[in-house]
Amino acid sequence: MAIFGTKIVEFAEVKADGTLPLEADWAELCKTYRDSVEVVDDDPDIAEEYSDQIVEPIEIFVEPGKTNGKFSTYEYDTAILTKLMGGTVLDGVWTEGDNRGKDIALRFKTDSGHIIAWPVVKLFAKKNLKLVKKNVALIEVTFTPKSKVRISKTA
Repeated sequence: MAIFGTKIVEFAEVKADGTLPLEADWAELCKTYRDSVEVVDDDPDIAEEYSDQIVEPIEIFVEPGKTNGKFSTYEYDTAILTKLMGGTVLDGVWTEGDNRGKDIALRFKTDSGHIIAWPVVKLFAKKNLKLVKKNVALIEVTFTPKSKVRISKTA
């Protein structure tokens, strides 16, 4: 069955045992800019070892490629900025912090009824304040899974 569309992006605190958080622990992270969600695996690193006497490889080592994810949001309110980039809010004014990324649990619910979730990802967000008349300023979010993905289909 095909997977398509982004219904909601959710986050939760990382559980100490490395499992997915309980259903009640998940909350919406932000709205996503149209067609910006992408999760791609890099190509694997393949090393072939040869003998002087045999033409075919005697051993082939394969190291899987790293998974990289990204999406964008257009929500520049103080709650979203704090969730994505840290910092502080005082009297309705967000002040940027160190923004070294954060470990969170992350999941996407899709229009096709799938749930794609990671118990731990390193998430980093940056501002893209392109202030033009026919575009909106974005926050560009990248993430690198630190755990194996879980994909399921809701009933």
